[in-house]
Amino acid sequence: MREFGFFKGLPHEDCEENLEDYKKFKNSIPKEKVIAYIESDNVEKCLGFMPFSCDIFTGEEMPCGLFIDGDFMFTWEFLHYYKNYDIGIPYDYEEYLKGKIDY
Repeated sequence: MREFGFFKGLPHEDCEENLEDYKKFKNSIPKEKVIAYIESDNVEKCLGFMPFSCDIFTGEEMPCGLFIDGDFMFTWEFLHYYKNYDIGIPYDYEEYLKGKIDY
């Protein structure tokens, strides 16, 4: 399983990724399309063992959990950061999505 979005400071095990590294991803699929797909019933949503997490920068509470999509697993928090900050999705996930959504 390919994991991503496990940023340092999140309450998941093995959170060692740097959010800053995701600013380097420049994707061809529009963010709105990716967000709509992730929020659809096509992606499995699993609530975490903790009731909430917090935004690393603002302290805003948000859900804690995981999304599972095919061979990909990423945090609920990733979607929050993707919506609210200038970051992209990993290129291998983007390639996967190209076969799933019209863009």
